[in-house]
Amino acid sequence: VPESQSAALAGVGNLGRALLSYFSGRRPRLKIVAAFDTHPGRAGRVINGCHCYPVEAMAEVVRAQAVTVGILTVPASAAQATAMRMYEAGIRGILNFAPVPLSVPRDLFVESMDVTTALEKVAYFTRNQKEK
Repeated sequence: VPESQSAALAGVGNLGRALLSYFSGRRPRLKIVAAFDTHPGRAGRVINGCHCYPVEAMAEVVRAQAVTVGILTVPASAAQATAMRMYEAGIRGILNFAPVPLSVPRDLFVESMDVTTALEKVAYFTRNQKEK
């Protein structure tokens, strides 16, 4: 039986909040234990059951809570720096929702989720089915 893992989410905008809500209590072996945001109105609050910290506290919180998995839902312009901040804090796997490729060290696993491209694939498929 695999042991439980802790995850942290960076970027508590619309997508980040939706993911926090979706994952809350769903996966006992993988739990989002912390969220981070640069917006002063979000840090220091509990959002969808998860405590949100300022980005500057990431290293301390990630180490204290033994976080190994990161979820990146920040704007493209902040994705690279935030991914590196996660890595430097000790995170070794990132699920990247930011619409930009990341340049990361070899020992950081990144899985990118491009929602726009996925939706375009579905739209293309349905257009082709309609024409047949």
